[in-house]
Amino acid sequence: TEMIRSAAAQINKAIKQLRFPMLGIIARGSSKSLQVQGLQDETLQEVELIQQVGFSSYIPKGAKVVVIPSQGKTAKSVVIATTGGAILVNVADGETCIYDQFGHQVLLYKDGIKMMGNVEIIGGLKVSENIESKGEVSDKTGSMQQMRVTYNIHTHGNTPIPSAPME
Repeated sequence: TEMIRSAAAQINKAIKQLRFPMLGIIARGSSKSLQVQGLQDETLQEVELIQQVGFSSYIPKGAKVVVIPSQGKTAKSVVIATTGGAILVNVADGETCIYDQFGHQVLLYKDGIKMMGNVEIIGGLKVSENIESKGEVSDKTGSMQQMRVTYNIHTHGNTPIPSAPME
């Protein structure tokens, strides 16, 4: 029984040294290595952020995180999930949204895709249906409105301006 008590004491000591998953708050944000404030007034330095391949986010200060101590050691902790940035987008059943802390977003929803923010496309764009704009449409030479103005006042020698103006 002394041997059993000794083994039990060693097992209990080992278990007390293990760290279990915990929640924390980001004290210093990053997209790779974070400083995390534990909920028991401890600060974890250089905690690796694990993200899905193809997705990279800068986790802002104040975000809530799930911390997993790898091999049960606080010094080898990783962050595997985050939530609670300054901006949070709620989605409906079946929707997915990619968003940042500046208010830009790409929302995949039942009726299509909605983007908020300026969009820059590097490369070609092919559209198989109509293009509609509530603002100006321009190319490297000028706007469509400038084309209309030029057309509507043009003449060919002594001919009158076009009878049907371009609207």
